[in-house]
Amino acid sequence: MGDNPLHSTFDPPPAYYDDSLNGWVLSRYTDVVAALHEQRLCPVDSRTENVPCQEEIDAQHRLRAQTFAACAGQQVKEWQIQFAEIAQQLMAKLRGCVRAEIVGNFAEPLGLDIALTVTRADRNNAAHLNALAHAISMASADPTNQPIREAAKAANDELTRYLESSPIPMSGPAFVALSQTLPSFLANAWLALLRSPQQFRRLREELALIPNAVEELLRYAGLAHTLFRRASSDINMAGVTITRGDRVMLKLSSANRDPGQFVNPECLDLGRRNGPQLALGIGLHSCAGGPLIRMLAGVAMTCFVGNVAELDPDFPIEWKGGTGFRTPKALYVLLQQPDLARFRQ
Repeated sequence: MGDNPLHSTFDPPPAYYDDSLNGWVLSRYTDVVAALHEQRLCPVDSRTENVPCQEEIDAQHRLRAQTFAACAGQQVKEWQIQFAEIAQQLMAKLRGCVRAEIVGNFAEPLGLDIALTVTRADRNNAAHLNALAHAISMASADPTNQPIREAAKAANDELTRYLESSPIPMSGPAFVALSQTLPSFLANAWLALLRSPQQFRRLREELALIPNAVEELLRYAGLAHTLFRRASSDINMAGVTITRGDRVMLKLSSANRDPGQFVNPECLDLGRRNGPQLALGIGLHSCAGGPLIRMLAGVAMTCFVGNVAELDPDFPIEWKGGTGFRTPKALYVLLQQPDLARFRQ
């Protein structure tokens, strides 16, 4: 497969109704931000046909609040120390090599260890839980593939049973996010960084930029393409009238590349400060695990920048996924070492 076709340079269109998708499409940054703040646009799954009832909406709010409380504040600070040590241990196993496959040998085992720790899952079941989470993740990556979706439903039911005693709210989605989505994002982010050598050098020289770099890489290389909503009442917004029950699709990837909001949006700029990215949402419906994801990305990025020299040109990038998201199957890199120049001759 060729290069990642996720992004292209264009001006997002005004809000419009797409008959083929049976819903409104919002792509401009200001429109998506307004929709994310609109309480009458209820978060739903891509296949949900009806507006959630008030009881379901209230339950969503409670779960979000509980998840945020469990994955924020002092707990995140304690996890940061623990996961930084795990990241260093994983990277130490690679330091004797000249080249390394950084996804399968670093990002994925790190994500699995984090998922097991956060959800307090039985580590004796680690491999099986990881396989279940992978099946669920692949359905998000390729949502039009019916066999994959059916396998994911069965996997989700089984994963839920395994994690029913977890103290973390929404432990199943949390396990998938940490063991699968996080490594996939890191793979996309690292590839973007390695393909921008000037920005990579800048980050290596200014480690204080890492928190800002994480935000820029979420904007530039984030996995989430689309969020889905159902209108609980008639709404006038984005220059259109959205009727109760209408489906609304929020195109995060387009909003994050909107030239009306971001200067040179197709360029990776780790010092960018002209507006928050939307990969983790914003406002009322922002990702409840956002603080945890940002911390983990920072921990992994610090380890990556301190040890990786450049992309290995001998291994072309192959992609996995589909219309939901795509990510490199593997990412081969050359590691920093004194005799790197001699090795490449």
